Amino acid sequence: MAAQSARLMVYFLTAAWLAVENEYIALASTTLSLRLIHRFSDEAAKALKFSPSETNGSAGVSSWRKKSKDYYRVLLSNDLHRQKMKLGSHYQLLFPSQGSNTVSFGNDFGWLHYTWIDIGTPNVSFLVALDTGSDLLWVPCDCIQCAPLSGAYYSSLDIDLNEYNPSDSSTSKHLSCSHQLCESGPNCKSPKQQCPYNINYYTESTSSSGLLVEDMLNLASGSDNTSNTSVQAPVIIGCGMKQSGGYLDGVAPDGLLGLGLGEISVPSILAKAGLVRNSFSMCFNEDGSGRIFFGDLGLATQQSTSFLPLDGTYKTYIVGVEACCIGNSCLKLTSFRALIDSGASFTFLPDEVYEKTVNEFDRHVNATRSSFEGYPWKYCYKSSSQELPKVPSVTLMFPLNNSFVVHNPVFIINGSQCNHATISSDLEKQI
Repeated sequence: MAAQSARLMVYFLTAAWLAVENEYIALASTTLSLRLIHRFSDEAAKALKFSPSETNGSAGVSSWRKKSKDYYRVLLSNDLHRQKMKLGSHYQLLFPSQGSNTVSFGNDFGWLHYTWIDIGTPNVSFLVALDTGSDLLWVPCDCIQCAPLSGAYYSSLDIDLNEYNPSDSSTSKHLSCSHQLCESGPNCKSPKQQCPYNINYYTESTSSSGLLVEDMLNLASGSDNTSNTSVQAPVIIGCGMKQSGGYLDGVAPDGLLGLGLGEISVPSILAKAGLVRNSFSMCFNEDGSGRIFFGDLGLATQQSTSFLPLDGTYKTYIVGVEACCIGNSCLKLTSFRALIDSGASFTFLPDEVYEKTVNEFDRHVNATRSSFEGYPWKYCYKSSSQELPKVPSVTLMFPLNNSFVVHNPVFIINGSQCNHATISSDLEKQI
């Protein structure tokens, strides 16, 4: 099949050469005209001398004209061959070697989404939180101040978590201060010194610090219908020696996988190495399960919107919402910019946009509003399990008339139903 595909490509190129022979040039207008000849036409077949054996034993030239199953088979084979030539066989979907599945453990692990990854040689497994709001992959390492790693400390785990030791991995390398990805380089005493890192996160007093190393991230390529192939990719890892804040209270106790736009992030490193396209996808179900793929461009039919720069550069995933719509009504002056953050559970709106949106939402809900002591929700409604109130859809409009529709924008809490857009926060100050 490979040899046949190669011959087909030669035929195509030769057919293009035949077309050039029939060109004419109108000198007065300097226009170049070419007559195109299909590679399976009688004219091309005669010039290229197709034989029955080269058409898989069919009746020769005439079979291509009849558009037989062989005709379509060879067209498909040629298309697939061309795709491999353009993309390269190395452009596949990659995912953690233990599988593409992601999980959420609820309040026990800060309501974040997690996946298992394998690092080093021999590989060691880590349950890392997934975070699109940051760049670095870090794991607990040579710990001075880390979260408990005993499975007995967490009700959701039945195994102990691991601590990374670079000296135990034959593929680990220290990242020096002279390395282009060492942001702390100017503060180092010597360019040969190991690069330190210190990251402060949005959550108050939450940080991770330590030293940067390079080691292998063990991945797999394939799909549910094919056997997986192992892939080892060198990535930058934060040897997290000291954590603070939420990282000591059960949030990301075994590390965090930053998925941001920075050069040091795993998606950026994989794309720069030519292993995947510069993209990834994460999908989550209502039950907290999900999956992650590196190099996934999504469906060709799906809607999309462009990211926006921050201070002239693309530092993180920011999108522009042009309007908020309640039901069929799009509200004026409800545009805003939003940070896409897998570490957040709710959609936060700027104050003015929030007030206009929830007031219009409330106007369409056929239920009595109620308040519940100890809860932050401003718009709650009394309901019963027999008859839930009718609520309108909420639609976020993006540029080029793209939209994201929330068909059931409510959640049930303590037997009462609340509008899930009722958290008020000034997003513009966060950005």
